[in-house]
Amino acid sequence: MQILLVNDVSGVHEYLYRGLIELGHECELVPFDRPTIAHITHARNFFPLKNWGIIGKSLRPIINLSRVRSLPYYDVVSFMHRISFINKPHFLRYVDTPLVSEKTQVMSYTALGCDELGYLFENPVLPYRPCESCERQDEAGQYCIKVNRPSHSKATSVLNKYFNVVTSPAIEYDHIRGLFEGPSEKIPFPLDLSEVPWKPAKNANAKLNIIHTPSRNGFKGTDVVLAAIEILKKKRNDFEFSLIQGLAWEKYIAAVSAADVVIDQVWSQSSGMNGLWLLGMGKVVLSGNTTLCKGYFSFGQENPIIDAPPEAQLLANKLESVFDNKQKIPALVEQGRNYVAKHHNHINIAQQHIDLWKRVT
Repeated sequence: MQILLVNDVSGVHEYLYRGLIELGHECELVPFDRPTIAHITHARNFFPLKNWGIIGKSLRPIINLSRVRSLPYYDVVSFMHRISFINKPHFLRYVDTPLVSEKTQVMSYTALGCDELGYLFENPVLPYRPCESCERQDEAGQYCIKVNRPSHSKATSVLNKYFNVVTSPAIEYDHIRGLFEGPSEKIPFPLDLSEVPWKPAKNANAKLNIIHTPSRNGFKGTDVVLAAIEILKKKRNDFEFSLIQGLAWEKYIAAVSAADVVIDQVWSQSSGMNGLWLLGMGKVVLSGNTTLCKGYFSFGQENPIIDAPPEAQLLANKLESVFDNKQKIPALVEQGRNYVAKHHNHINIAQQHIDLWKRVT
């Protein structure tokens, strides 16, 4: 197959790209806002003039339309977290979608992140969402209110008119499958475990090193995490805590390598790529792993991530349980890496996508 992957999000399409290449397929990646991607040898530039400021932003849609017209034919074009090469200006979004659909046999969309289709406010089954805190604290939350939500109806229409299949990697985005009138599938996140360093948590009598790693404080629930830590500080002194954010990738890996326990996010039902990466490193991970998450995939009950509830006292209780059961940490971290290897292997996930795309041709 000849495949074009559009818009890498947190490495998901990057790992899918690697899996497809290793399976012998011809694959190209179109990343947005990332100047270099590790292990990617075939990439197309749809973020031109990135250093030209307002001039670049003005010319980019025109350049991208031209590049869409010049694309070769693909067996599959797979979009993630967008269904258009044009992001801004908003009135030009989707004008390229019919052009793309003429250049492929399969148009595929993977719901991930709060775009105009996948924003979590739309999902009726979630008992809690990060929307309120994200809208209050994060710039992306305001963008969601002003742009993504008003575009929802149009985006849904475009999705159903031009796309052949939809996939969802988590319960948070499963509402997309209900919006789509065609075939859809649940396919887990892919991860290439060979590049994840093994830095397992310790269970010695020394203080446990706890870190919180938010990309966006409101969305991840940093206020709740900090409140839980303050509760624990009043009761015990057998841990250290630090907030890690804004680091380049190499420095981020160095920082989390020294951690024993990582609090990823609290306003979620399931973990994202960061949580899986940390499991692969051998950390005790607190993130979303609710009953909804455990029931989404058939293997969900095997997930060793400790659910991190969005309430400070409950989160503090979960952390205390880790402190009081240090002897279980070695088994827990081994279980975590084995879980990732078994259920999120990038080659196996790539094959699931291939099987799905073949079924809709």
